[in-house]
Amino acid sequence: MRLVRWLLPLVSLAIVLLVTLWDLGGERMGPGPLHPVHAARPELTGGGNCEACHQAGQGIAVAACTKCHTPIERQMQGGIGLHGNLPAAQRARCELCHSEHHGEVAPLIAGHAFALAGYPDRSTYDHRHVDFRLTGAHTGVLCIRCHIGADGAEPPPGGRFLGITQACTECHEDVHRAAFGKDCESCHGQERPWPETPGFRHEAFALQDAHQKVACTECHAPGTVRDVKALQEHGQPVRRCVECHADPHGATAAPTALQLHDTSDCARCHQATKWAAARPTPAQHAAFGFELRGAHATAACASCHGDHATAARWSGAAPALAACSACHEHPHTPALMAAATAAQGPAAGCADCHLDADRTFADGRMTAAQHAATPFPLVAPHGDVACDTCHTGTRRSERFPGRMPEHCTACHHDAHAGQFAGEPGFAECTACHVPTRFVPHAFSTAMHGRTKFPLTGAHDAVACAACHLEVKDGVRTFHGTAGECAACHDDVHEGRFDRRDRPQVVDGRRGCARCHDTAAFVPVAADFEHGRWTGYPLQGAHAPLACTQCHPAGTGGAASPHLGKAAGTTCAACHHDPHAGQFAAGGPTDCARCHDDTSWHELRFDHQRHSRFPLDGRHVKVACAKCHVGYQTGSGPIVRYKPLGTACGDCHKLGKSGEVAK
Repeated sequence: MRLVRWLLPLVSLAIVLLVTLWDLGGERMGPGPLHPVHAARPELTGGGNCEACHQAGQGIAVAACTKCHTPIERQMQGGIGLHGNLPAAQRARCELCHSEHHGEVAPLIAGHAFALAGYPDRSTYDHRHVDFRLTGAHTGVLCIRCHIGADGAEPPPGGRFLGITQACTECHEDVHRAAFGKDCESCHGQERPWPETPGFRHEAFALQDAHQKVACTECHAPGTVRDVKALQEHGQPVRRCVECHADPHGATAAPTALQLHDTSDCARCHQATKWAAARPTPAQHAAFGFELRGAHATAACASCHGDHATAARWSGAAPALAACSACHEHPHTPALMAAATAAQGPAAGCADCHLDADRTFADGRMTAAQHAATPFPLVAPHGDVACDTCHTGTRRSERFPGRMPEHCTACHHDAHAGQFAGEPGFAECTACHVPTRFVPHAFSTAMHGRTKFPLTGAHDAVACAACHLEVKDGVRTFHGTAGECAACHDDVHEGRFDRRDRPQVVDGRRGCARCHDTAAFVPVAADFEHGRWTGYPLQGAHAPLACTQCHPAGTGGAASPHLGKAAGTTCAACHHDPHAGQFAAGGPTDCARCHDDTSWHELRFDHQRHSRFPLDGRHVKVACAKCHVGYQTGSGPIVRYKPLGTACGDCHKLGKSGEVAK
């Protein structure tokens, strides 16, 4: 027992001694290789100089790291930058974020370094520890756009994230060539697009209205006496309009343009908002010889006076206000003008229908009497329609195409999508609709009779949409609607009368019409031949029976006109078997062996041939009930027919010699 108790410690000690001897006898084991960045420094690798970073018994010293990484030391001493803001416990252990002796497999900045500093994702670092804040457009810039080489295997000169200045010109080109100094942010900021310069104040010439949308270089072209460098050296007087803008009204203007005297003061008519919006006052324009009233008061100047892109409407003195044709095209034919004059009296130019107070020419009006002179009299509902609703387009042929009252689709959308186009008798809307309204329609039952499906019987009272169900792209389909009963109605017979062994045509009628008409589904229109349709002729007592005695009411209930499926064609399917299956042969009882379908009590049973006990002698006159005695069962009284014995002793008392006792 003592040996067993000491066996395990002795074995463990032997194993430790063997491992120690093996280690002393073999090559000494050490940590993994240095990262290539550190391995390239002789003072860290020559002669296995571990003490350059490690202190015996104390691990890695911070001073050993900062001896080489002096910018980090300055951060930690000054409490600035990312390292200077780390907790003291983290600043004392560089190895928490920077691992070594893994060769080039693991980076010197561990993947979790930023997470330990409070940033689970390096891309979310917001520069809060440095002077250059990431705001505006800089928030979406990738780190490596500014810190070039930060993701490389070896750090660039100056460090991965240190060694760059925060001046704008470090990344951006100075288009001003240092004329405004290096503080770009004071004018441009970081929040708005670079060209907007929200911090710049254009005090000598306030940039208002349209001028604030002009690019700087349009006024201060580089290399000219007005570029930004020249502005820094000497001031500039505020320029006049004509120094930048051409004068369209002076002596050199086009002959058809509006020419004025003393064009130096543009502000008389123009503002700095929109040059084209300028206009003289109504009083000034009236002094020119043409008072601005109605639509003329809002018309663009160039529409009458012309410009570099628009020809003037007239040249010379201003026209008389009533002489409309001096500027406006005459859109009407001589025939229309003659008819209108005859109906209304001599016209004073265009003013009979148009007023100079109208905002547009389309605001003109014609009386019903004037319009009646055209081929299109204005009757309801066209009497209240605005002129420009029908007379649209830019060309005269579009505005006045010569439409006739029956040409509805020339103005109105064809609600039937061309289903009746080209069809004799129905091509025009007025064939089915009255001219004064579109709904309700005037399509009658008699008109439907001219189609392939005359409306007879109950169909006469059915709404159109009840049969024309299909609506495609908002248009109800009328053409192609099926005329078969099954297209609209459910087959209550579930296809039983459409099998191949059933008549497909009866007196020229197909489908449901073989038995039914359109007046009502029930009763049937013709005598129903039960044997012809079902294969089960109604004979004898079955012939006068009502259908519902064999066919129960359908799913509609007791009052439903639909009949259900019969229970079957065998007797037992409808009738109770009073013999309780005594005459069953191979399954169901064949009642027809003894009974016919005229009367149940008229039997065809022959005791001599149909039983195993022929009646002879006195048995012929014996009443049936003498042998076939009734007895009571749980389902009622039953007469026994089978099985019965055929020996004499089964019915009679026999003597000692076997004779029948008398």
